[in-house]
Amino acid sequence: MKQKNSTLWTPPLFFDSFFNLAKQNAIMIMDEHGNVLKVNQAFTDIFGYTGEDIVEQNFRLTFIEKDRKLNKPEMELQTVKTKGTSEDENYVLHKDGIAIWASGESILANANGSTFIIKVIQNIHPQKQLERFLLESNEFIESLFDSVRDSVLLILDSMMRVLKVNKAFLKFFEIETEVKVGYKLADLGNPFLNSEELKKDIRKIIVTNEQVRGRQLEMETKSGEQKIISFDAKTIHAEPSLERKVLIVIKEKQT
Repeated sequence: MKQKNSTLWTPPLFFDSFFNLAKQNAIMIMDEHGNVLKVNQAFTDIFGYTGEDIVEQNFRLTFIEKDRKLNKPEMELQTVKTKGTSEDENYVLHKDGIAIWASGESILANANGSTFIIKVIQNIHPQKQLERFLLESNEFIESLFDSVRDSVLLILDSMMRVLKVNKAFLKFFEIETEVKVGYKLADLGNPFLNSEELKKDIRKIIVTNEQVRGRQLEMETKSGEQKIISFDAKTIHAEPSLERKVLIVIKEKQT
């Protein structure tokens, strides 16, 4: 039956392009029982499973043991069959056994008289780690900077001097030279980073030790493009005996 359904699955041309060209969206095509018929290259790149590993296996294979015991795969199937769609945020088990936090949406589809489920999954593990760090942790996690690529990260000391930036920071603000420890924001040659509005926000965080989440600011690129960014910040090492530092996270807000 699984092989028969796989043969019957003939996606529209536009979906076929999305399926094959997607880089950030991992896609599983399943039958109505959750048996995997096909995965795209993005799924293999993100979660390690090739078609040979997972086709004809049930998608339960991608759930961690705890979620299997809670019957989350069965609950997801029931929801998508009842409502036509199901959204979830939970761990996807990488082929190597690593649990990766992911966001997924399953959609019920019909083709050639057969029922299929299309699941689109995005890896949100670095962002989830960062969110947990911002909400709960006062420890400086060095490895965080290496894993977060979709967000701009910057750490300043209490005098607003640069301690560390990630590669996304350099790309986002079009900075071609090395950013050295001790640089001030004015030294980076970007008008937004030297703006009074941004520096005022940072000073307030340093003084009050209050966390900022979702603050929206406008910025202009070197080419004159206008962008709306989301600005999050939190003090770290905030104990009285330690120097206060500020972690800043910037993402472009999609319109």
